[in-house]
This record gives sequence, C-alpha cells and structure tokens, in this order.
Amino acid sequence: MSDKILFVDDEAPVLEGLQRILHRRFDIRTAISGGEGLVTIERDGPFAVVVSDMRMPGMNGADFLAEVRKRAPETARMLLTGHADLHSAIDAVNRGNILHFLTKPCERDVLIAAINSGLDQYHAVMAEKALVRKGQLLEGSRDRLEGDDSGEGDSFVSPAGLPGAADARKYLEPLVGSDAQCYVVLFGLRALARIESHYGESAAGEYLRAIIGFLQQTLQAGDRLFHWRRDVLMAVLHRQIAPAAVRMEMERLLADARGYVIEVRGGPAMFACLITFHLLPVIKFAGLGELAVACETHITGRVPEPAGVS
Repeated sequence: MSDKILFVDDEAPVLEGLQRILHRRFDIRTAISGGEGLVTIERDGPFAVVVSDMRMPGMNGADFLAEVRKRAPETARMLLTGHADLHSAIDAVNRGNILHFLTKPCERDVLIAAINSGLDQYHAVMAEKALVRKGQLLEGSRDRLEGDDSGEGDSFVSPAGLPGAADARKYLEPLVGSDAQCYVVLFGLRALARIESHYGESAAGEYLRAIIGFLQQTLQAGDRLFHWRRDVLMAVLHRQIAPAAVRMEMERLLADARGYVIEVRGGPAMFACLITFHLLPVIKFAGLGELAVACETHITGRVPEPAGVS
C-alpha cells in the first residue's frame, strides 16, 4: 500500500492544483478544513505526511497539526501558507508540531523535496517501532553490557571522534548511586540507519556530525557527550534540579532541532533531525552494571523507566 499524503486548505482551487501537480508522484487526499482533516485521518489513515494551510476558519493550521500530533504522532507534519506569519510559524515549530514551514506559492520541486523528507521521517519512525516490537532478549543485552572490556559496546569506535562507551563507563563509575545531581540522557538517532542504507556511510557520517554539533552547541558547558553505540549518543549532565525539570529542558532542546542539509551523491538533500531521548538519574542505580542494563533496555523498549523518573 502506498504512503498517503493529506493536504488541508480552506481554498478548494488550491487543493485542486495540488492534486493536479502531485497525483502522479503521491497518493494525495484532501480536506477543506481542520475538522474535516481530523475526520479524514480517523477514517482513511494512517497518513505518512500531513500538509496544512495556516490561516483557516475555525481551526488554524498550528492547532490542527497539534491535534494531528496527538492522534498520529508518527505522521510528518508541515505548514503551507501564503501569509508571512512569522509568529505563528515560530509557535508551531516550538510546539514541535511541524517538520517544514513552506510559503505559497511553493515551487513544485521544493514541495516534492519537502514531502520526500517527510516520508523519510515517517519511514524512520515506523522502522523504529517495528524494531521495538521485535525487541531483543534482555539476557543477551545483559551479557553484552556486563561482559569484559572486549564487548561490542566498549570496542565501538565513534566515526565522529567522540569518546565511546568505555570512556562513558569510566566517567560514570564513581557517580552511579552516589551523585543525586547527575543524569544520563540517551539520544536515539532514529534516521541514521536509514540514511546509511539509502545514501551510504559518508552521508550518514555527515548527518551524525551535524547532530553531534547541534548537541554540543546546545548542551551546557560542563556536560559530557559520548557515543554509546552507533545510533545512540549519551550525555552526562549535572543539574541541581528535579528529574521532571531536566526532562523539560531536554524536550525544549530537541524542539529547537531542525532538518539538516547534507551532501548526497553530489547534491544537497534535507533530512529531519529525528532524536528521541531517555532520562536516567544515576542515583537510582546500585552500580554501573545495573545502569548499563537500564540503558540497553531503554534503547530496545523492553523495560519501563526506573521508579522516580517523572
């Protein structure tokens, strides 16, 4: 079944024009309002990408996409408007509701590239969900993480030059179970494997370096960043605030992430900054081995967060 794209706009001629120029490339559906768009999603979903006009009567595009996010969080969301409404665009981006902000009239090639970027995001999210469903055996994870220093995690060398899992272990060992102001944050790079399989190791490396650069610029000066495994980065933070406040800080940080344009086969291509995170207060763990197992189970989605993480 082909991926479905939903366009929502209160101007019927605009929807007809989009159908005309895109129907040969994509499976296009349309709705004349935000309310009708929500009904269409419930009736005909799932949709890989939803593109909405900003200024519509009743429910504007930002509010509509916020509701889409609640009902279908895996769907890539975009705003297309003829109004240079910067404040609305910033509001939508900061609330984490959109992947792209496009202005009318939007060139056909630009719109196609944005939709393809949205499809990449959607496929990456769905692939991650499939992997989580498949899972990994917890005992296998425990053996790998609690084994000797020749284990896969410790022998991994970051292609971006970051210190790896062995360095993270050494740094964390005196802090685990004793430092109430220390937090581990695992950043999952959901798009990395897909970029590497479709565009090669060089493109994946460039994307990885872009993500690392973003995190290094936005984390605080005393924070430490490690490459835990190929598609997971680990930040070790020191904060004199509660876990819930640290979680809010990380959510705001990732809300500021944007798509990155990297060189692919001699030309530029945009990829979404798809990052998930898990927060682990190190005071909750009796030892380094227990923390390492918790890191792996969070990555695979097998075990809920330890008690006390809000």
